[in-house]
Amino acid sequence: MWKIILIGLFTAVNIAYSAPRGLHVPNLLSEGEGPVFRCQLGQRLGIETDSLHVVTAISIPYDNLIFLRSDSGFAAQYELVTSLFREGTGLYSERIAAQSATTPSYAETNSRTRNAAHMEEFLVPPGDYRVRVTLTADKESRKKSRWEGTISLAPSDPLLRVSDIYWVTEDVALAELGVPRLVEGFSTTEGDAHARMQLFSAGSQPIRLVWTVLGEKSDTLRSSIMTALPTADIQTHEFVMKIEGLPVQHYTLRLEAEGNGRREIRTRQFHIRIPGVPLSVTDFDTAIRQMKYIATGEENRALRQADPRDRERVFKEFWKKRDPSPDTDENELMEEYFRRVEYANEKFATHREGWDTDRGRIYLVYGEPTDIERHPFEPDSRPYEIWYYTQIARRFVFVDYTGFGDYTLVGPEWGY
Repeated sequence: MWKIILIGLFTAVNIAYSAPRGLHVPNLLSEGEGPVFRCQLGQRLGIETDSLHVVTAISIPYDNLIFLRSDSGFAAQYELVTSLFREGTGLYSERIAAQSATTPSYAETNSRTRNAAHMEEFLVPPGDYRVRVTLTADKESRKKSRWEGTISLAPSDPLLRVSDIYWVTEDVALAELGVPRLVEGFSTTEGDAHARMQLFSAGSQPIRLVWTVLGEKSDTLRSSIMTALPTADIQTHEFVMKIEGLPVQHYTLRLEAEGNGRREIRTRQFHIRIPGVPLSVTDFDTAIRQMKYIATGEENRALRQADPRDRERVFKEFWKKRDPSPDTDENELMEEYFRRVEYANEKFATHREGWDTDRGRIYLVYGEPTDIERHPFEPDSRPYEIWYYTQIARRFVFVDYTGFGDYTLVGPEWGY
């Protein structure tokens, strides 16, 4: 775990304000005192027209788990509780899964790119659902992290039923969807990306499938047209997207299925990233501004004044000097810092990006608080929060003066 290293490094850097914008991050990250994980909701087709599968796919970086030495190397134990609630009826179903992750390599236990993956499927009727996933990774502290999301499942039309789009790995059999690959970005050095979906039609006409990759300006960069012949079974179709030549930016993968007088559209967002940097970094100008909390004043000036053509080089040189394990492919410090940026953007954004708020700034410097006191409805005061960091005997008080969730740092206090 690299959080202790980060705290030691960040406390030597001045804390300051800034105004640039960052990137919007989808709501995939958990929150709470336990390890951060990603979760994605989706729907797959059931055999009957009045049933669908709610799918929860979970991904936990190895570095967020607690590995202990085992006979085969190193092992981490954790528990996942997936709760499904149906609107109007309460708890519909719940699964408890005791899971483990193993690796023969100690270096992999600190990996932020190696992940433990898990998936749950619930066969349900159409309706509105809420899903809560709770992760417990430390049996002693019992600290938990949670993720919640909602999904609406419309009644199926037997003439055309279409699932969500899922990214998959190449080694998954074509007839299967497998465990979804929880990615929002692909490296420019990757070859192809594989997207799949399920289709069923009881009609007599073939179904026309149009896959389109749209850029940030809704311009078409990739497209493919397929024809699905009607069968009595649920079909799986795949779109292989060539990554080579796609610029670094955000994209939408769009599927349009049409036939038998019916039309369905599904989309999935993703981005192309730069190799050797975290997934969330797609723009060096923005990333360099976000680094102001870790860089010294002199380094900040040098980074910002660098020629635009040299931004990638100076960015990588900056982080190379801070790589805690230069003999490995990963730079754990860089990965952790931009994970915090991603988390701050997701949890603390107001009219500014989350990393640019006071709470985001403190989170980037010190990481997850040991404890948070929340006071949203005190009768004689404005909403406020107190963040405690027991390892450095420090606390921070934030007040929401506007009533719109824009918490301002009142002042740090040493000791308590």
